[in-house]
Amino acid sequence: MATSEQVEEQLAARMSGTQRQGPGVPIDVLAVRVHSVHPALLIELDVRASEETWQVSFTYDGPDASLVSGDLSEGAMQTLELLVRTNLFDWWHTKDREKASARRGRRIA
Repeated sequence: MATSEQVEEQLAARMSGTQRQGPGVPIDVLAVRVHSVHPALLIELDVRASEETWQVSFTYDGPDASLVSGDLSEGAMQTLELLVRTNLFDWWHTKDREKASARRGRRIA
């Protein structure tokens, strides 16, 4: 099983910097922290978008958490990167309308 540090290092290398999804607001990923990989995968990102800085947390369990239950293959990391990026943009677009999304983020500046 991969360690939190291994997942954090690889995910940060893939996600740090500007993330774009379509014509919307780009999101700059400033920091990536992986707090746990088992039994749940707990990921926290510091992000900046529209001149606001946020701390956003995602919890994955079941099949999503099992992505890092073995060796960190290229395929597993690509899938995790896509999952986190998709959830990040989903959070950004729904944080002001949905309570569940709002709870994932905390504005820090």
